[in-house]
Amino acid sequence: WPSNYSNPTMPSNCNGTKFDDRKVYPHMRSKLKISWPDVESGNDTNFWEREWNKHGTCSERTLNQFQYFERSYEMWRSHNITEILKNASIVPHPTQTWTYSDIVSPIKAATKRTPLLRCKYDKNTQLLHEVVFCYEYHALKQIDCNRTAGCKNPQAISFQ
Repeated sequence: WPSNYSNPTMPSNCNGTKFDDRKVYPHMRSKLKISWPDVESGNDTNFWEREWNKHGTCSERTLNQFQYFERSYEMWRSHNITEILKNASIVPHPTQTWTYSDIVSPIKAATKRTPLLRCKYDKNTQLLHEVVFCYEYHALKQIDCNRTAGCKNPQAISFQ
């Protein structure tokens, strides 16, 4: 989501060009299916449309739709979070939990930047849902995330 370090809000629903499925060319589509799939409903195209219309339009002065999705793919490729967590023995497990710090520390060590963790809730379980990286306004240089929202209970995060 476009943002900047001095104003770390998550802008959304900006005036701009609406999503055009024809601009997600086949090669980009195959890359996005790997890097940015809709893990909840499985409808990738609708998911990308929502992301562009809600957040991408806010970056349109810097990135057009094609550049927005190309840049998101490059961001995904820049760090293999699954591998970083695996090397720290943080792997999906049905009952084990980790602290916020347990998860952030190896990512910070590998990337030299502080990420933000976002969680979802399933009954009484807090599930790791996203690892968020922050970038400067032009989406080229990674910066520390200074947002505080994320996971409510920093002591018990499940990764399933």
